[in-house]
Amino acid sequence: RKERADNKIDILGVGVSSASLSSVLTTLNAQCLMLNKNRPFFVATVNPEFVMEAQKDEEFKKILNCADLAVADGVGLRLAGVKSIVPGRKLMERLIAANYRVFYLGGRGGVAEEMAKKYGGSFDEGEEDIKNPHRNNEIVEKINKSKPDILFVAYGAPWQEKWLWSVRSRIKAQVVMGVGGTFDYLTGRAKLPPMWVEKAGLEWLWRLVQEPWRWRRQLNLIKFVGLVLSDKLHGGGA
Repeated sequence: RKERADNKIDILGVGVSSASLSSVLTTLNAQCLMLNKNRPFFVATVNPEFVMEAQKDEEFKKILNCADLAVADGVGLRLAGVKSIVPGRKLMERLIAANYRVFYLGGRGGVAEEMAKKYGGSFDEGEEDIKNPHRNNEIVEKINKSKPDILFVAYGAPWQEKWLWSVRSRIKAQVVMGVGGTFDYLTGRAKLPPMWVEKAGLEWLWRLVQEPWRWRRQLNLIKFVGLVLSDKLHGGGA
């Protein structure tokens, strides 16, 4: 385990916070109450897949390392020295329950609208091509018009983080956060794992059983374990 000067744990070149869920919520609650900021507080929910993607995508790695808060969203990160895991789904649930003004962006098949109907807030289905400048300008204007405290973006990684990074200076929200497939879980489209699966750290296996098409992505977990163990053996961690 390598602790950096910014109190993050260095995991194969990606800095990740080891803060607990309660500590993260305290930080984000304070950010939501802070007015007249130049830009939103950028939250990345890092899991082993993110770390592996960052090994081949320098832009993505830079964005993760520049995030205001990179929470550890994935039990596999414990292997690299992270003490507290903060599941992005649970973090989002707690933030929604706090009754902030929220905006849901992205997802598929109308799930953003479902989120708004179920939990309140505003939404936009997003854009298949996130590099479409005309549509992105419309989306940013729509977000700003709704004046959200928190913007949740479900484009999937690394696209959601890249999109947020590219428009961060124009978004009028207090906190912005990429949430991947969390909309599907919170609307019931995807089946939540039983508590015992969650506690055993087998949520990745649960998702694989529910969504077999993910098998290629899960190979990244095996590669991640191999790289972390190799890093430790060669003196990269203590």
